[in-house]
Amino acid sequence: MFKPRIERLSTILGIPPANIGHRGARGLAPENTLVSFLVGSDSTRFFELDTMLCGSGELVVIHDFTVDRTTDGKGKVADYKYRALAELDAGSFFEEAFEGEQIPTLSQVIQTMPENTVFDIEMKSEGKKEERQTLASALVKLIRKYKLTNRIWVSSFDWDLVNLIRQEEPEVLRGLLMEKGDSLNESYKNYEPDLILPHLSACTKEFVQGLKEESLLVIPYTTNTEEEWKQLLEVGVAGLITDYPDRLAEFLESKK
Repeated sequence: MFKPRIERLSTILGIPPANIGHRGARGLAPENTLVSFLVGSDSTRFFELDTMLCGSGELVVIHDFTVDRTTDGKGKVADYKYRALAELDAGSFFEEAFEGEQIPTLSQVIQTMPENTVFDIEMKSEGKKEERQTLASALVKLIRKYKLTNRIWVSSFDWDLVNLIRQEEPEVLRGLLMEKGDSLNESYKNYEPDLILPHLSACTKEFVQGLKEESLLVIPYTTNTEEEWKQLLEVGVAGLITDYPDRLAEFLESKK
């Protein structure tokens, strides 16, 4: 019978709650860019990011399947070779001061950040079987290359994609993301997760404590107000994913 690796995950997270910057520090700089992670690193060493494959096979760090919202380009990420993606302006949509920021590769983010940085790597897939497998294999290869097993977990709303990681590299810690409004039935156990990442609205005391009894930690998204932080800490979450890691750091410091 599978048992979630709560001790190993707790060692990685440290004293709860972990302050996890969302897409770097999405409220402070253009999301999922190198500057977003660097700005966020003033407040935390924990980050959530999104990754998918571009047309030339690199794992790139971007949330949407198209570049339209966060760059001056148009079209699907999967249709771009990385050289062309890197020429897009991924900063101006946030603020003119960030003009010229690029869409980074996952390798660039890993290599840029300090070695004690912990990542929640959210895998993005449009659900095609071959694409899923290619993405999982590429990510496992990168995890092995940079020896990341003890400072990451992978997550996805596509639980079958998480399962592919389990099959290829069982040692990697795994998280299941839940959509807002979703409930959690017993089927989640088939994916042998180590943690659950629900929308913050799902985090009742009963929900969180019930998962704790199953040795599963809970980290909700996306939490940006003191009221939310207070409520979530009261029910016992292990971490908080936020657009404003600077504000959360100040809040947590004030509670000591």
